[in-house]
Amino acid sequence: MSTARSRAWSGAVPDEVVVVGVHPEQDVRVLAAAAGLATRVGAGLVCVWVDPTRRTVRRDDDGTLEMTPLDPDDEDAEQDAEADEISNRIGRRLAGSGPAWRFVVAAGEIASELAAVSERYPTSYVVVGSRRPGLTGWMNEAIGGSVAGRLAHTQPHPVVVVPLAPTR
Repeated sequence: MSTARSRAWSGAVPDEVVVVGVHPEQDVRVLAAAAGLATRVGAGLVCVWVDPTRRTVRRDDDGTLEMTPLDPDDEDAEQDAEADEISNRIGRRLAGSGPAWRFVVAAGEIASELAAVSERYPTSYVVVGSRRPGLTGWMNEAIGGSVAGRLAHTQPHPVVVVPLAPTR
């Protein structure tokens, strides 16, 4: 079992936020589009990494999350290091020019967790990248469905889908 905490806001706590789904191999255009949108509407940015290899055991009011891996052989240290790397990468990208932001870790099914996080904040928009290009992206979507499509049909906030360039 592991514990994750939401990172503190990088600046003043905003009145409104844009929620963006982030992950380790994400195209930088998704974060850039979400940050630009947040800046234009005067909102903060909540960057959410959903770890689909874990499930939530308990969530505290302060944002602390207790998770358990689906695979009992998974190492908690690897998950913690991955969360730190994603948060640090976001910090480097948004340093000095982006909106106030915070990093939130969630566990479980991606669309459901993004929707849940968007309900905990005064959310203007939810931003996600389009599916990965190529056969792998198509297979993931065929098996698990489209995150953007599920969000657009299951929660009240507008969903912005950032197109990703096809691989050549």
